[in-house]
Amino acid sequence: MFQKLCNGHILSQTEAHALMLDLASQILNDYQISIIVGIYKTRPISMQELNGFKTALLNLAIKIQLHKPCIDVCGTGGDKKNTFNISTLSAIILAAAGIPVAKHGNYGASSVSGSSDILNYFGHQFKNNASELNYDLEKYNICFIHAPLFHPSLKTAAPIRKNIAISTFFNLLGPLVNPANPQYRYIGTSNCKIARMYNYILQQSKHNYTIVHSIDGYDEVSLTSETKLYSNLKETIIDNTDFNFLKFTPQDLYAGESIKDAATIFLNVLQNKATTAQKQVVLANTALAMNCYYPNLTLYECIKKADEVVESQKAYTLFKNFINQ
Repeated sequence: MFQKLCNGHILSQTEAHALMLDLASQILNDYQISIIVGIYKTRPISMQELNGFKTALLNLAIKIQLHKPCIDVCGTGGDKKNTFNISTLSAIILAAAGIPVAKHGNYGASSVSGSSDILNYFGHQFKNNASELNYDLEKYNICFIHAPLFHPSLKTAAPIRKNIAISTFFNLLGPLVNPANPQYRYIGTSNCKIARMYNYILQQSKHNYTIVHSIDGYDEVSLTSETKLYSNLKETIIDNTDFNFLKFTPQDLYAGESIKDAATIFLNVLQNKATTAQKQVVLANTALAMNCYYPNLTLYECIKKADEVVESQKAYTLFKNFINQ
């Protein structure tokens, strides 16, 4: 399959599945993996290739059986915007609002702080089995699934991804390969074509999902432009006025130059000390994720509920307990 890919062939779903198995079983060496990464930087991944890679990784993953129906909140990353940890904050706020969360995440490939980076910075110990994750879910209403612990098949590719320090086709797979297979998904992508692919793939599942793509290239609702939204219920375009929020600039969402900068923003949001832009963009994404889990609630009801757990410090208290357990 590697040779076919190198010769310009667009792989079928079966061929893509086989290529990922070759990568996982270390049939392919580091140079060949780097070539694969390079090929998908020069041309878009196809629907059948994305589906084949996804199926292979899910089959190879260490499975997790969780005791509650959960939501995952994540983005593809790789939008080169260097925003602060919006999806991780949304996950904490959702948990504090009573919605069980199974957050799948990894270290950042092209930004200051991925979800694993920020939680590691605050001292969270990554769990490597279902019993510990279910304990966290029961006690804190959230568990964090650190991708490298449950996708050992990607061990060979991990240092290559880290060394090249750019987004790769692996980023596109992250939101689709949560080994807990949560029933609810809130996914952000910086690429409109990928958003449409996700929509098609998730339509074939029984998941309740919402996919967002900011028109100006963010993998979340940024409130800097209109956002394309796909779900199992509808397809629409929204902007800041749908939330009754302000419109912001890219600088308003900047994470800073270090993990410490990103961590400061993270705590400011949870302690209700953030800027208006930082708070509203987190509330917008949290509200849409909440609406995915509770479609009978209005968007304004979701915003109000999310805002309440931030202003009451309930989200901050949950985060402290989760980290300091």
